[in-house]
Amino acid sequence: MKIVDTYPEILILSDSMKNGFNMSIWECYAAQISKLLPQKLLNDSCSYNFNQEVLPIVQQALNNTNKLEETHNSFLSATQTLQQRFTGVFGTDLQADIILYLGLCNGAGWATTLDGKKAVLLGVEKIIELDWCNEKRMASLIYHELGHLWHDMAGTPHPGLTKQGEKSIWQLFREGIAMYCEQLLCGDFSYYHQDINGWRNWCESNKIVLSNEYLRRVDAGESTQDFFGDWCSVLGHSDVGYYLGCEFVKWLVKKYSLIALANMGIDVVSIELHKFLK
Repeated sequence: MKIVDTYPEILILSDSMKNGFNMSIWECYAAQISKLLPQKLLNDSCSYNFNQEVLPIVQQALNNTNKLEETHNSFLSATQTLQQRFTGVFGTDLQADIILYLGLCNGAGWATTLDGKKAVLLGVEKIIELDWCNEKRMASLIYHELGHLWHDMAGTPHPGLTKQGEKSIWQLFREGIAMYCEQLLCGDFSYYHQDINGWRNWCESNKIVLSNEYLRRVDAGESTQDFFGDWCSVLGHSDVGYYLGCEFVKWLVKKYSLIALANMGIDVVSIELHKFLK
């Protein structure tokens, strides 16, 4: 693994943008990481209202030097023995760049490819907004994204899905595997980095309600996006699909190995998910 730390450059951005965000300066900064990165991030965020949904979060992060420093220190600690931890758990190495950077609210963590290589992009602006700045939450966030990359490496190619119900099944399964990998690397099968203000206890108490609603939407072909992402919510709680997906995978590993799950096709996943949710 290659650790890419752009914190010194973020501090320069912070100093140069005290009077307001400058897109040209940001683009030059992002292009230093990769020439492809500025356009990749702009394309991903083009559906957002920049002035209302992106700019305030970015500016808040740049102005909060204490949180920037905490996030950076947590990044350094979390990545110090990251490769050894990953190899120890999964018995294999993973060629990937782990990049701490300032994005455009593209996500606290993003498992993707950059310059033809696997990459985990860690956006300081979203990490600070969500208050995932301490070492444990930072490490878990990285573990989650590495779980996605491990799934891609160990499993079959992502199925080309067109039906909304199948997309919802696959998203829950995929996020569940990443959450399970996160807990494996944490060494704690009760830990969720989203667990703030009683989030996990609420999910546990409402597991049947969440299961019924997810199943209803799957069978009706309705969107399940409300279950994923801090900007969405179900019954007033965000990210509940990550909990439900992880519980699904924990149920599956009683019957299948993790490698078998990584190579499981959508048809089997669908059958098993219907059993689980019912």
